[in-house]
Formats: sequence, C-alpha cells, structure tokens
Amino acid sequence: FQTNSFEQLCINFCNEKLQQLVIELVLKREQEEYAREGIPWVNIDYFNNEAICGLIEDPNKGIIAVLDEECLRPGKQEDKNILVHMNKKLASHKHFVSSASFGAAGKQLNRETEFQISHYAGKVVYSVVGFFEKNKDTLFQDLKRLLSGCDCQML
Repeated sequence: FQTNSFEQLCINFCNEKLQQLVIELVLKREQEEYAREGIPWVNIDYFNNEAICGLIEDPNKGIIAVLDEECLRPGKQEDKNILVHMNKKLASHKHFVSSASFGAAGKQLNRETEFQISHYAGKVVYSVVGFFEKNKDTLFQDLKRLLSGCDCQML
C-alpha cells in the first residue's frame, strides 16, 4: 500500500493476534510438553509479540483506546489530535515510532499524520488521516433515531 490507514492497522492487528496464538498454542506449549515428558529436542527461540498486541489493544493506553477516547471528546475532531495523544501515551513504547520519538526513524515521518509500528513481520508506517471517520460507531445513533420514531408502547 502507498498509504496505510485504519483498515491496514486492523488487518495487521489481526495478523499479530494470529501470530500470538500460533506462538502460544504451538511453540510455547509444545516445548513445555516436551520438557515435562523428558523428550529431547532443540529449543526453538521465538519472538513473543505480546508487546505489539498490547501497543494496539491495551484498554488504558493502547492505540485503539486512544482513538476511542479521542472520538468521544467534544469539539472539533481532527485526525492530527489522535497522533498528539498517541505520542503522549505511547512515546516510550519500543515498538511505536513517531516524529516525537528520538532517532532517525521518527524524523522521516510526517509530524502531524504518521506513526510507525514495528510489527512481527516488519515496520509499517501508518497515516492517521481518516482515523476519526473510520472509527466512528454510528450504531447507537442509528438505534436512537429508529426507536424515537417507533410507535410501540413497550419501547
């Protein structure tokens, strides 16, 4: 992709979760079982991507939590504010890079719109342009409109 946005972040997050599942169910548990049963084997070192999954899904300071929090703020919603708040909460995370980060990687990113995640499969740069619109959950508003026009006494 020329520009990775919210959809690609979601796809890559799913890939990270699948990788985490493979690591947990196949590599880690099999090696533990071999050790318990005394079966000789060569230990396989593997990358544990739990930190990357946490970067995205942590309920208090993950990327999704920051995005949801920003979507709930009153006032004018601008995509660049998402990045400002991600920088505040995630700047010290070793798998997150933005222009606020130190180092050459951060300096190559657009200050107002881009951040980078070091995924299991490699580094990916994302643009926050459109994140607000793509993250909006309009189901509640749609239900409210539907129910307000309903003639049913029970509702």
